[in-house]
Amino acid sequence: MTYSFELFCPISPKRIDENVARLTAAFVLAITIVGLSLRSPLLMTGLAVDFALRTFGFARFSPVRAAAQWGRDLLSLKPRPTDAAPKRFAAGIGLLFSSFIAMAFLVDWNVPGLVAGIVLATCAFLESALNFCVGCYVYSLLLGRWIPRFRSEE
Repeated sequence: MTYSFELFCPISPKRIDENVARLTAAFVLAITIVGLSLRSPLLMTGLAVDFALRTFGFARFSPVRAAAQWGRDLLSLKPRPTDAAPKRFAAGIGLLFSSFIAMAFLVDWNVPGLVAGIVLATCAFLESALNFCVGCYVYSLLLGRWIPRFRSEE
């Protein structure tokens, strides 16, 4: 048996639209930039709630996702299916970061909040502009470590 690392999703066969995910990331980037500029715990809490909706399976109630779907329809983009589980994991990471930023701004811990915000904004930029999902990559790395995928030598 030899170990082979690949990006894969063994958890769920559910698929989502990659274009909606990328537009969602663009909206997250915009909200994060405004939230960081204003140092607004309220705006970052709203973003955290939206991430929570998408993380815990209530994406149909997400205003950011709804705006992204509207944008996809407006731009007449064809659906591009992709695995849902890595994107959900990435939303969970976004939930952690946006919650931390909101709490940091709430207690005037501005520098750590800004640093975490820059990380969140960078990840959102990479997803929206370059189609590179950092959270999805981490998801696959973790699965490769804890749920190794073995192939028999043929």
